[in-house]
Amino acid sequence: MKKYFLTLLFLTSVTCFSQDTLIINTNDSISTQILQELSEKTKSYQNIKADFKFTFENTSQDILEEQDGSISIQENSFKLEINQQIIISDGSTQWIYLKESNEVQIMEYDVEDDMMSPSKLFTIYEKGYKNSYIELKSLNGKNMHIIDLFSIESNAFKKIQLQIDADKNQLDNIILYDKNGGSFTYLITNFKTNVENTGDNTYKFIAEDYTDVQIIDLR
Repeated sequence: MKKYFLTLLFLTSVTCFSQDTLIINTNDSISTQILQELSEKTKSYQNIKADFKFTFENTSQDILEEQDGSISIQENSFKLEINQQIIISDGSTQWIYLKESNEVQIMEYDVEDDMMSPSKLFTIYEKGYKNSYIELKSLNGKNMHIIDLFSIESNAFKKIQLQIDADKNQLDNIILYDKNGGSFTYLITNFKTNVENTGDNTYKFIAEDYTDVQIIDLR
């Protein structure tokens, strides 16, 4: 269970709604323009709620694992649900709830120090990558811009591929290729923005809602 969460956390480089200047290191003007427009549109949202299908595959090791998840993001706050875990942050505190053991771990959280935050899921491309426009391709009835990212500094992935819905200007699929022949795919199955009535407690863990929950405070 933990490996799924850690994998999602690698999907990062800049805060989703950060006001930082977009830096894309590339010589590819086509992909630069597409990513600039995608970044501007993403940052215009008040919040994002998305469902996704996660797939890990390594054909050489005969591994295929799939599961569904969901994420809500507003500024530096997020709520991630995947498998037997719920991870919540209000931007200063983070709660990790393990359903199987009915346990919650509480820790301090600083998005500026955390380069592996789920709140950065939709802006992975913004810093630290060279990019290359591959093609405009029809996939599952959608016109998709295919853009490959290559990290400027060495990390766990040799390549990241973005599939962007050309008609909606919206990230549709992210595929990370590791150096051992594995691929991690995050297919966005439902995408909503500017959702009203999210509630004051959306990005907080309310212990009273969980009977006999064990609290481990690591702050």
